[in-house]
Amino acid sequence: MDNTGKEKIEAIFLDMPGITEAQWNMKAFSKMYKLRLLKINNVQLSDGPEDLSNKLRFLEWYFYPSKSLQACLQVDLLVELHMPNSSIEQLWNGHKVRSTNFYGLNISSFFCFPIYL
Repeated sequence: MDNTGKEKIEAIFLDMPGITEAQWNMKAFSKMYKLRLLKINNVQLSDGPEDLSNKLRFLEWYFYPSKSLQACLQVDLLVELHMPNSSIEQLWNGHKVRSTNFYGLNISSFFCFPIYL
């Protein structure tokens, strides 16, 4: 598969109803420097991403597989985070959202607006 063009991607919607689990190379997210919106529904991936864009503003990932988000993820522009039915126990290990734009958080059945971090 040709990996060119990843630096131009701004949004990904991955919705695979009927598939219970999929294998996806998480390194595919590296070099997606312009990625601002990531939405993954109806599929359970075995791993979380190693790297996401610093420009990410909206993240929705049902069944997120890891117990926390990677500490190397720079999400200072993040506005909304939705991770229902995930394995999340702790959002970040040593990294906090410092964005004044952060507006919403949805993890499992817990949902609240606004969040002040």
